[in-house]
Formats: sequence, structure tokens, C-alpha cells
Amino acid sequence: MDSIDHVVIGAGAMGAATAWQLASRGRSVVLIEQFGVAHKNGSSHGGTRIFRLSYRNPLYTDLAVEALRMWRELENETGAVLLEQNGQLDHGFKSAIDDIQGALDRHQRPYELLTPDEAHERWPGMNFDQHVLFSPDGGRNFADRTVETLCARTADLGGVTQFNTRVESITLDGEHAIVETSAGTWRTPSVVVAAGAWVNKLVGHLVPLPALTVDAGQPVHFQPRVNPSDDSQWPSFLHHGAHKRVDTDLAFSAYGLYTPGEGMKIGTWANTEPLDPDNRDFSINPELLERTKEYARTWFPGLDIDSAQAITCLFTNTADEHFILDRVGPITVCSPCSGHGFKFVPAIGKLTADLAMGGTQSVAEWRLPN
Repeated sequence: MDSIDHVVIGAGAMGAATAWQLASRGRSVVLIEQFGVAHKNGSSHGGTRIFRLSYRNPLYTDLAVEALRMWRELENETGAVLLEQNGQLDHGFKSAIDDIQGALDRHQRPYELLTPDEAHERWPGMNFDQHVLFSPDGGRNFADRTVETLCARTADLGGVTQFNTRVESITLDGEHAIVETSAGTWRTPSVVVAAGAWVNKLVGHLVPLPALTVDAGQPVHFQPRVNPSDDSQWPSFLHHGAHKRVDTDLAFSAYGLYTPGEGMKIGTWANTEPLDPDNRDFSINPELLERTKEYARTWFPGLDIDSAQAITCLFTNTADEHFILDRVGPITVCSPCSGHGFKFVPAIGKLTADLAMGGTQSVAEWRLPN
């Protein structure tokens, strides 16, 4: 049995960011992943993810502003391009746009308000609903590249990375945790569980987790028929419409962004059946595919609907769509849930590392239940 300052379980974006932060502070850390680097079995894979400051809930605008600064610091540290800001569009019902406007005003961030006709004139490949806000701060993060960069940087800083290594059990021994893996056993005063859809399986018996549901989202890539190589014509977007997974100010009805080489990715929310991440067949739901194609026909006149290519990605959802970032004893749970966490990766890595080193969670929305 080996002893170490920190064991981080899950080398997706959040776990890798936490390990990077801990290693950069001179802590001994092992980052354990049951699959390979930047694998396709979880929630962090793929070409890109949306970056935006435009949240209805100012808690997340505050976090995104901090993350923007840290993305640029991480890029400077590693030499990798991880964030491109080609803009973010929000459109839909007035109260959503008003909330976003207020959150951006708090930080004096730039934006434009447009009518649907004005927005369509500027971005003719898209149609718009009721009220439109454009934030030039938004854009896209490169997902696989981020995971690979963080894992490599952790190793450069002296962290141990173990891929294709399954965690068999986590048990408590006083103020320490014993982490048994397929490659050996670790004893540590701090284990960070950033395992996405596997969080409940790993520590649901040890910490009071809120209700979590795991399902497979099914975004679809479409090829543009107009301006396919002009990124300024395909900003990231959120559509604030009537159809939402749950009724919170974090929910929306559709999202999307352009990925170079892959096309415009569009996702529409659907309450699909919960699944077990260890028994997943990666099948494409034809009904959901048709629903997304119909959405694209209505709102994206510049896309080739016949080019549709669907993929699946795991979503781990809380009922209120807030994150779980908290510590109980030697266990820190890092679960930036409900499909809107990637933009915060470096900031969440810092917050989770702070918790792992003995900090406490001051944000009520992110605490574990009592």
C-alpha cells in the first residue's frame, strides 16, 4: 500500500484540472482513470464545448469571468490553444434575456441587444426567437485538447497518471481513505472523486449525495450550406424556449456551437431513460434524431439537414442543475453536473483543489446535503 497526499479519480476535464492544480502547488497526487486519455465513454470528450459568460444566474457568470482569466493563464503555461472567442448568442423569451443582461452588467462585460430580424441579417444561417443578446466574450473550448493538455501538464509537474486503471473500492480508515485499484492500493488523507456518471457508484455509500440521474444526450452535427469556413457566422448559441428539461434558471431548450471539421453541433433537451454507465450500448435514438433535425429545419436555414450525424454523451444531472463541489472527511466530490460545466474547467480545478487541501465550501448551492 502506497501513501500519497491526494488521489484524484477520473481524468476527464474536472479531475485532470484538479490534479493539475494540486501538482502545481507541490502536492503529491495520482490521477486515476479507468479508460484511456480523452476517451469517449464519459462526458468530457469531443471537439468543442460552449464557452459563455451569459448566464441567467449571476453565480455562474461570476465563475465564468474567473474561468476566462484562468483559461488564458493555462494557455500561457502550456502553449496550447484551448479557448476561441467567436461569440455567443442567447435568444428567446424576454425574462431570460433580461437576466443575462443584468448578470453581464454586473461585470461591465460588452453585449448587443438585437431583434430577431437584425440578428438574422447578421447571421443569415440562423433564425431567432423574440429577443436576442450577443456576447462577444463567448465562444468555444477545445474539449479533447483540454483533457490531454491537463493530463500532460500534471505529469510534467510530477503527478502520477494511471490510465486504464479501474477503482475497485474506496473505504474509510479514520481520517484517511483507502483506494483499491486494479494496479494497487493507495492510502490518502484526500481522495477527489471527479468520476462523472460513476460518482454515485464510487462514493454514494460514503457521502450524502443528492439525487443524480445519468442519461445519454444526443447532439447532432450538421454541415453548413452557407459560409462554412467563416466562424464569425456560426457563434455558439442558447435558445431559451418553452421546452426545458426542468424549470430552473439554469435550463434552456436548445444549445449549439460550431466545431471546425465537424460542423454545427445542436443539442435539444429530452428526458431520456436513465442508464447505467457500465451497461451502455451507444445506440442512436431515431426519435430524438428526428426531433433535432426538425428543430434545425426551423431555426437553421443555413444548415444541410441531410448531413445530420448524431453522437452520444453522458449527462449526470442534479434536480436543480447546480454543481456538487464539497468535501466530507477525506472525500471531495467534484461533480459539475447537468451538462454546463466545461467552460469553468480551470476555475473548478482550483476550487476543488482548495477543498482537497482542507478548504470549505461557502456556496450553498454547491454543498452536499446534510
